[in-house]
Amino acid sequence: MTANNPSTKFNFFCAGGVEQLSICKAEDLAAVEALDPKLWLAISMPADCVDFDARTLALIDSDGDGRIRVPEVKAAVAFLREHFTDFSSFFDGKSTFPLSALKAESPLTASARKLLEEAGTPEAPVTLQAVQEAFAHFAARPFNGDGLLTPASAEGAAETEALIKDIAACCDAGADGICAGDVKNFVAEARTLVARAADAEARRDSLFPLGEQTAAAFAAIEAVRVKIDDYFARARLADYDPACCAKLNPSPDVLAALAQGDITAAATKDLPLAQIVSGNSALPLVSGVNPAWASALAQLREIALIPTLKLSAETEVLEEAQWQALLARFDAYAAWIAGQPTGKTAALPLARLQAILAQEPENLLAPLFARDLAEAPQREALAGLERLCLYSGNLLSLLRNYVSFADFYTLSPNTIFLAGTLYIDSRECSLCTRVQNAAAHAALAAQSNCYIAYCNCTRKSDGKTMTIAAVFGDGDADFLSVGRNGVFVDKSGADWDATVCKIVEQAISLRQAFWSPYKKLARFAETQINNFAAAREKKVDQGLSSGVDSVASTASAAGTAPKPAFDIGKFVGIFAAIGLALGALGAALATLATAFMSLAWWQMPLAILGVLLLISLPSVILTAMKLRRRTLGPILDANSWAVNARAKINISLGKAYTRLPEKPRGSRLVGKDPYAERKGTFRKILLVLTLLAASAIGAYCVMTPEAEQQASADAVKVLSEQ
Repeated sequence: MTANNPSTKFNFFCAGGVEQLSICKAEDLAAVEALDPKLWLAISMPADCVDFDARTLALIDSDGDGRIRVPEVKAAVAFLREHFTDFSSFFDGKSTFPLSALKAESPLTASARKLLEEAGTPEAPVTLQAVQEAFAHFAARPFNGDGLLTPASAEGAAETEALIKDIAACCDAGADGICAGDVKNFVAEARTLVARAADAEARRDSLFPLGEQTAAAFAAIEAVRVKIDDYFARARLADYDPACCAKLNPSPDVLAALAQGDITAAATKDLPLAQIVSGNSALPLVSGVNPAWASALAQLREIALIPTLKLSAETEVLEEAQWQALLARFDAYAAWIAGQPTGKTAALPLARLQAILAQEPENLLAPLFARDLAEAPQREALAGLERLCLYSGNLLSLLRNYVSFADFYTLSPNTIFLAGTLYIDSRECSLCTRVQNAAAHAALAAQSNCYIAYCNCTRKSDGKTMTIAAVFGDGDADFLSVGRNGVFVDKSGADWDATVCKIVEQAISLRQAFWSPYKKLARFAETQINNFAAAREKKVDQGLSSGVDSVASTASAAGTAPKPAFDIGKFVGIFAAIGLALGALGAALATLATAFMSLAWWQMPLAILGVLLLISLPSVILTAMKLRRRTLGPILDANSWAVNARAKINISLGKAYTRLPEKPRGSRLVGKDPYAERKGTFRKILLVLTLLAASAIGAYCVMTPEAEQQASADAVKVLSEQ
């Protein structure tokens, strides 16, 4: 990493709390090369999974490792500085540049001028389309500086054309043509094959014991070599210890298992060739042979064993000494075959190889390679012009998404790591990135402190699929859950069916934090009511089930059991407790109302606001602290980026990338809702009565026995006085 050049003037800007290099003028672009990489927002990025021109990235990725690194970006800027005097044309986003922008001493200037003159437009700018068309026309020539020869390079010479075709077929060169290295390798293989043929002719008797049938006999030997070696090894062990014969042969359990199904020759393939018998090591070739190998042994006997060892046609067994003698006769052939070249050159007839070598291919094709090499400067010039055009149209965008994240912080659609927009839950989320694996990505992305919803996206029209990570920066998460469906629109405008598959839960917005205590209270009350209702329902069900069984006994006992005496004191106590509760509640409400009404008119909204802040302020403060820690870095790092700074996502930026629904200005509600709930006094009265009853019941439930007796006594005293 290098330090900043003190002679270079740098311009920085701040967006979202992040200071970064400003690249808005020609001098800013020229200063990139001198900026200390510690001030770059990224120092490495993948060459795929980004919305950027693949050809430009391939040119920048000089080592072809699939990653764009700081030295490669600096080299791209240095390439522009080498050839350009003016970078102003780079800021229009087009892959064109005027001829006047090139340095006079640049070797590409003459090529660009020649290109424009041949097109008849000497005053026009150099365009990517014109360069690529010229490149395609030049590449179609027989000699185009690519170092390759095609059949067209022979220019009608039949022998040369046939030679190029044969070499191309043997080297898998295809339609592109052959290079000098292909010719060298072909000639080396051809010479080896011709020399082998000459050596084989000189040693014919030792190499080919059966003449033309040697190859077939050797193939028959190789087909059973391993199994025969295994058999004789077992036989020697049986001679050493006759007691182990039972273990060397298939066990009864193995044979019983085979007998359970259909027995085929393949089923016995792994068993020994024949039964191992102590004192008899000869291998039977006809009877008593493993069915899976009977055919191979018969072929070995007929085309290799009997002809080579001059045995009788009635030979039905093979001794180990005979087997070793047979192998010894084919040792030379086996070694010769092992040295056979494996390339396609061996498929050419020997006569053709000898004819080709007689032509001296390297000397014959050398002048053609020289003619092609002479065109290399023109090819390099066109490639350089193509690079200039691509860099002119795309490099600035890369710098604004690599050295700085200017496109991201200015909400530009050219942000290369954003994939499109997700529409879900009445929201438009534009901070969406492609991911390969949601679980692996979430493990690191969770450190960003962002609320992230991972969605599986599919397109039924073409069967394509992908996974995105969408960051939510506004609204709430009340109705976001795994399984919810939405629509994702990529940058090309194609829409995808999106389904939430995973959620990383974090704080979303201050709005959610403000209302969170009240929503929690409502959920708590709803839960308690549901629990109470469920408990009462369960109790009623139990009472109904047991009540039927006790009806008869209750009826018979009713005539004999004395009725309980009416306890007026208890009921008087209940009424007194209700009265005390209503009184306490009324007194409390009256005190609050009196205190509230005693405030000045301007103090009343402040009092209400104070109560709301008292409840919501702690949640808002904690959420604000969490939102201030949000950063883009872990989200990109999980996609193989190397983010070099805290790319903050503050509250305002989060809202900018997550838009909530807004009615257009001037809209109005027309008509009435025919299904709106009625608002009458009955609901208000019912609410007041419910509150009063709840207060009375609560007061009674918390009364001690002494308080209940005192309330009853007070009530009786009041009644007697009246």
